[in-house]
Amino acid sequence: MSTLTERYIAEVIRRLPDGQSDDISSEIAAIIDDMVAAELHSPGDGTAAPDPDSAERAVLGRLGDPAALARRYSGARPYLIGPEAYPVWARVLRWLLPIVGVLAALASGIIYVATAPQAELGGLIGEVVSGTLSALLWVFAAWTLIVTIVERSTPVGARSPFAKSTIWDPSELDHPRVRPDTRIDAIVSLNLLALLAAVPFVPSTFLYIGHLNGGEPLVNPDIPTVWLAGYLLLIGALALVQVWRLARPASSRWRVAIEVVTDVVFGAFLTVLVLSQDSVIHPDIVSAGQDDLSTTAIRWSVIATIWVIVIWDQTETLRAHRRNTATAL
Repeated sequence: MSTLTERYIAEVIRRLPDGQSDDISSEIAAIIDDMVAAELHSPGDGTAAPDPDSAERAVLGRLGDPAALARRYSGARPYLIGPEAYPVWARVLRWLLPIVGVLAALASGIIYVATAPQAELGGLIGEVVSGTLSALLWVFAAWTLIVTIVERSTPVGARSPFAKSTIWDPSELDHPRVRPDTRIDAIVSLNLLALLAAVPFVPSTFLYIGHLNGGEPLVNPDIPTVWLAGYLLLIGALALVQVWRLARPASSRWRVAIEVVTDVVFGAFLTVLVLSQDSVIHPDIVSAGQDDLSTTAIRWSVIATIWVIVIWDQTETLRAHRRNTATAL
């Protein structure tokens, strides 16, 4: 073994764990020897056979950077989100970020109007922009961290939870498999529905405005129980649709139709609730603004937010259904 080959192997080995170094060193040395021998004895094309030094340099050039070879042997993952997880990661963010952004903008605006001694347009815009950006960055970081932890905790060579399948088979061209990102969407939707179900019980201290109403819930406690029961019942219906989607993720017109109708009914229910009550937000929080115009603005902002989310959600649902249906054709 020449000094050049020894230096190349040493550059690879120093980047590997100690337990792997001896076996891999012998393996790389054998590979280089075989490649150099093949280079020296390859049939010529009328040119002179390369000398051993030139053959060795050509072989090492084909093997490439020792650092890259060490990464291949160690199984290191030089990325944050891998190629198997990226489609699911990006798809969930495309669906989640707009919803979170709208909700954060609404919450920031309400908090500003409720707490500012004299609400001003410039202050409102600044509060909404900063609150929305903070929420978007938090959601982006949290989802990225979850995907990274799941991917990094999956043993090398094992099937990734985000992988579409272990082995692709040509029969899928005739009978496409179920898209696994449908299940991911259902899981994310169930988590969001759980958060929505908790909204009537969230204390104002969660948003650092507990001093306005003594730490009571954000939602007006005087709203009749029947409205709260209807709210939870409709969330339960939406959750059942997602459980159906989780159990049988194959595209279904009936399921999509039920999901769209239930979502629209939920939006209409919330709209009637907001319009029929003096305030859906705790009166002590709203009255802190001491302005009827502010109360009206909050009311219609809530309604606008409801329908922006409903329309966006149904647009994504129908788009996914068309994509899955086209795949199955």
